[in-house]
Amino acid sequence: MFVDPFVIRSINKSELRKRILLYLYEIHPNASYLAEISRIIRSDPSNVRGALIGLGNRYNGSSSLVSLGLVEVLERDGFKYYRLSDYGKKVVESLRSYHSYYNRFM
Repeated sequence: MFVDPFVIRSINKSELRKRILLYLYEIHPNASYLAEISRIIRSDPSNVRGALIGLGNRYNGSSSLVSLGLVEVLERDGFKYYRLSDYGKKVVESLRSYHSYYNRFM
């Protein structure tokens, strides 16, 4: 599967984005809300929000997980839930095989 190098670069530049992706991968196909994600991965909700959708000057919106198409936003009864997209699932699986391949040489 081809993964856009910009997506890989964005994920590798942020440990928080990686942790969010791995958590959403573990619960896939279920969705989670912002406070629960921040509690599970032990990060501040504003940082998680920035990694998910961007946040002004602190977090680049074009590198956010939603903008990259890795995470979907589901709105239900006025609440937002975040779920790993099918593309995001394939990217996580691709990165896992990539890292296991290159760890053999380190």
